[in-house]
Amino acid sequence: MPEQCSPEADALGRVVAALNEAVPELDGTALADLLWLAARLDGAALVGATSRSTRSAEGDQAPQDAPGASATDTGDDSDREPERALHERLAGTRGRVRGDAVAVSGAGGLPGTLAVTRALRPWKRRWPQGCRSTLDMDATVDAYARSGELVPQFRPAPERWFGLVLVVDRSPAMQVWQEVIDDFTAVLNRLGAFRTLQVCDLAFGERGPELRDAMGRLIGPGRLRSPDGRRLVVTVSDCAHPGWREPDVWRSLREWATSTPVALLNPLPPKLWRRTGLDLPGVRVLPGAPGAGNAQLGFEPPSLLPGEAAGWLPVPVLSLSPHSLGRWSRTLMRRAPEGCGAVLVPRSGRLPVERPAPRVRTDSADRFLRTASPAAARLAVLSSPFDELSIRLLHLIRQELVPEAEVADIAELITSGLFPVGTDRTGTVELRVPPTTQERLRKELTEHEVWRINRALSRHMASHGGWSGPMSAVAHHPLARAELPAALRPFAEASWRTLELLGLADGGAQPEREPTPVAARPTVGESRPSRSRVDNRPYFFLSYAHTPPWGSGGGDPDHWVQSFYQDLCSHIMALTSLPGNALAGYMDRETPAGEGWSEELSRNLATCRVFVPLLSPRYFTSEMCGREWYAFNERILQARAAGTAGAGPEPICPVFWTRVNPEQLPESVRHIHLYGTLGSRYETNGIYGLVKLSRLRDEYEEVVLSLAQRIVRVAEESSLPPTSPRPYESTPSAFKPRGEDPRRIHLTVVAPARHNIPVDRDARPYGEDPEDWNPYHSESTRPIAYLAEELTRALDYRVTVSSFDEQVSEPVEDTGSVSHPGILLIDPWSLTDEERRARLKAFDASSPPWLAAIIPWNRLDMQNHSQEGRSLMEGLERVLPFTLERGQIPMAVNGVPTLKAFTDLLPAVVARLARQYATHAAAAPAPPGPRPRLRGPDLPSPSSEARADRGDKE
Repeated sequence: MPEQCSPEADALGRVVAALNEAVPELDGTALADLLWLAARLDGAALVGATSRSTRSAEGDQAPQDAPGASATDTGDDSDREPERALHERLAGTRGRVRGDAVAVSGAGGLPGTLAVTRALRPWKRRWPQGCRSTLDMDATVDAYARSGELVPQFRPAPERWFGLVLVVDRSPAMQVWQEVIDDFTAVLNRLGAFRTLQVCDLAFGERGPELRDAMGRLIGPGRLRSPDGRRLVVTVSDCAHPGWREPDVWRSLREWATSTPVALLNPLPPKLWRRTGLDLPGVRVLPGAPGAGNAQLGFEPPSLLPGEAAGWLPVPVLSLSPHSLGRWSRTLMRRAPEGCGAVLVPRSGRLPVERPAPRVRTDSADRFLRTASPAAARLAVLSSPFDELSIRLLHLIRQELVPEAEVADIAELITSGLFPVGTDRTGTVELRVPPTTQERLRKELTEHEVWRINRALSRHMASHGGWSGPMSAVAHHPLARAELPAALRPFAEASWRTLELLGLADGGAQPEREPTPVAARPTVGESRPSRSRVDNRPYFFLSYAHTPPWGSGGGDPDHWVQSFYQDLCSHIMALTSLPGNALAGYMDRETPAGEGWSEELSRNLATCRVFVPLLSPRYFTSEMCGREWYAFNERILQARAAGTAGAGPEPICPVFWTRVNPEQLPESVRHIHLYGTLGSRYETNGIYGLVKLSRLRDEYEEVVLSLAQRIVRVAEESSLPPTSPRPYESTPSAFKPRGEDPRRIHLTVVAPARHNIPVDRDARPYGEDPEDWNPYHSESTRPIAYLAEELTRALDYRVTVSSFDEQVSEPVEDTGSVSHPGILLIDPWSLTDEERRARLKAFDASSPPWLAAIIPWNRLDMQNHSQEGRSLMEGLERVLPFTLERGQIPMAVNGVPTLKAFTDLLPAVVARLARQYATHAAAAPAPPGPRPRLRGPDLPSPSSEARADRGDKE
C-alpha cells in the first residue's frame, strides 16, 4: 500500500510516471531498459560536460583524505583556472593525465552559406509526374459541364525531383575539410530540394575503394545506381589519395553515371587539381533535358583526345564556390547555355600511363615556397618550430596568426607532400616535419614571428580553454576523478618550444609528470629575459613620386632624392645603435626591379617604424604613392584598434620636397600635421630648393639632421608593431584620380544600444549609442563605425556617420539627398526589435543601387554560433532581399569573421560602390512618393566629434 512504500520506491514511481507522461509510447520493456542504462551510467563520463560554474556552485571541495590537499584549498576553481595546463587529448596515446575533459575552438566551416544556398536553388524545380495525385479543378469542372455529374478528376502532383546521395572521401587529408563538409551537408538538408539525403563514406582499403553507409556497413557500388534516374550522386573528394590515380574508383563513378546524374565536388582550389588524381581531360558540357544524366550532356571532345569520343563519359567537376555550384545547378536543371566544367572518364576508368620512377628531391621546401599561395607558404613557415603537429594545431595557427588564410590553404600544405601525413590507430591525423624541411623553413622564420607564435598560443589556450568545439583537450587537475588518455606533454608547450628557438628557454626535456602550467611560462608582456633583443627593422620608409625622364639628357631624374636618402640614413646610423649590416631606411631603389619587387616593398611597409613621404604636386597624382600611404595608414589604424600601438606621435613624418598648396591636399592627408619648426626657407623651397642652391647648403644639412632626429624620436615613442605584409597588387590608393570631384560616402550603423538589446545577449559589443557598437571587441578597442570612418577617409573620401535609429521618413523631391554612396554596417541582432525590422524592410524596398551592406559577424562571439544567431543571420535575407542580392561582395553579406577581414574588405566595397554610383546615379530617376531618408551631418568633418544631428543638405 502507498503508506507502506519506502521513499526510494516512491521516488521510482514518480520517475516512471514522469517518463510515461513525457514519452507515452514507451512500453514496460523500454522503461526497464532505460532505467537500467541510467543506473549503469558512469558519473565520471559526465565530468567533461559539467561546467566550471556548476562545480564551483556546488562547492567542489577536495576530500579530506585526498593526497596533496592543503588546508588552505577552498575549492575555488576560478583561482586555479589560469594555472591548469592543457594537454591535447589523443585517444591513441600511451599516456594518461588526471584532469577534466574540455574543448577549444576548431576550424571554421563553409564560408558564404547564403550564397551557396542561392546557387543550389535550381534543384528545387519539381518533377512534373509525381507518384502522388492532386485534385485537378479545371478537369473536374469540364467533366461536370459535359456529364452533369460531379466526379473529381485527379492529376499527378509535382514532387521533388531527386534524392541525393553524398559520397564523402574519408582519406586522411580530407579531415581538413570535415567542418566544411558538415556545413555543406547542413545546407543541403535545409535547402529542401531533395526527397532524401544520404551520406556514404568512401575509403581506400587494400582491395580498393570501399563504400559504407551511415551505420558503417559495407555496401556495393552498384547500389547507388538508379534505374529511373531520380537519384543524384555527388562525390566529395580532394582526389589527393593515391587511390584516385588508379582506375577502380573512376570505374565506379562511370558505372553510377550511366544511369544516374553524377558530379565530383573537389574542395581544393582549382589551381591544385592537376597535381592530384583529377588529371583527366577537361571539357565544357552543355545541357540536355532538365535533370538529364551524364550520358545526355553534350560536349566538344578535345582535338588530342586519344581513342573515340564515344567511349568517354563526362562527369561535372565542381568547386565549393557559389559560382561553380550555380553553373552546375543551372546547367542540369535550367538548361543554362553557358554549361559547366567536367572531366572525361574512359571505359577503363583511366588511361594507362607510364609513370617515371620517383626522384628524390631535396628542394621540396624551396619549390613549395615559390609556388604556393602566400597564406599556405606562411602557414608552412609558422609550423616549422614543431617536429610533429596535428591538424587541430595547424587550424589554431591559421586562426590566430594567419587570419586571411582559408581551409584551402591548409589543404594545399597537406596535399603538397611537404609534411608527411600519418594516422594513429584511432584515425587521428598527424603531420611530421622532416628535419631537412624544418631547417629550410626556419630560415624564413623571423624573430618577431616566433614571438607572435608564442604570444598567440599562450593567449588562446589561457583565455579560450573552456569553449565548446571539436578540439579535445584535458585540463590537468590533481583532484580529478579519472585519468584520461592524452599527450603527456601539455598542449601549451607548443608556445614553450618557440621560446627555445629564441634562446630563452632550456632546451632540455621538460618534466612529464608535473608539467609547468601555462601561467608560469614567461611571456613577452611579463618578465623580460636578461638577453637584449636587437630590432633591426628599418627606421623609415621613404615614399616619393618618380620623376619621368625628359629631354635628351640621360641622367637620373631622381638623383637628388637618392642623395637626400643617403644623407638621412647616415644621420640615423649615427643617432642609433643599429649594426652595420642593418638598413637605416628603405626606398624602392634598394630592391632591383623584377620578380619579388612588390613583395619586398610590401614587407618593408609592414615592418618599418616611420613612414616618410616626400610631398610634391606630383606625389598626390601617383598611384604607387597612394598605395604606399594607404598600406601604412591601414597598419596604424589596425594597431590602434587592437590597442597595440603606443600613445606617442603619429608615425607619419611628411617632408616637403617642393612647396605644396594646402588647399590641394587630399582628404586622406588633412589629418596629418605637415608643418614643423624647420625654418621658413624649408617651408618655402622644400628639400629640393635647399639642396639645389649652394648658398643654402648649411641650412640643408641642419634640416636633414633635424628630420633624422625627429624620425628616431617618433620611432621610439610610437612603438608601431610590425604586421603581415599587405599584397601590393590589391592595395587601393589613398588619393583620388586627377580631375575627380570630391567624393563622399555615408556610413549607417544598424545596431541596438546597450539598453535595448535582448536580455540574454552579451552586452560587451554595445555602448550607450548604436554608433558605439564594437562587434570585434575581443580584437579591437574602438567601435566599428569609427574604424570604418577612418579607413574610408584614408581612401580620399569625405565621410559622414549616423545610426539607422535616427532615420526619418519624409517626401523626397529629388535624388539630391541620397545622391552619394552609402554603406550599412548591420548587426543581425538588431532584427530582434520588430519596429526596427519593419523599418529596415521598408527602406530596403526603395534603396538605391549604390547602397551596400557589410555584416560584421565575429567568429569569436559564441552567441553568433547559437541557433538564435544563425536564425537572425538567415532572417536578414528576408528583411533586406534587394540590398543583399544586388551583386554584393559575398563575404560582406555572408558575415565578416575577423577585424583583419573587415579592414581588407572595406576598400573593395567602397570601390564597388563608386562604380555603381558612376553607372546608375546620373540616370536613376527619383521614385514617386515618399521614401525613407537617412539623416547625417550636412558637412563632413575629419573628426568624429563633428557628427551632428542635422538634416542632410547636400
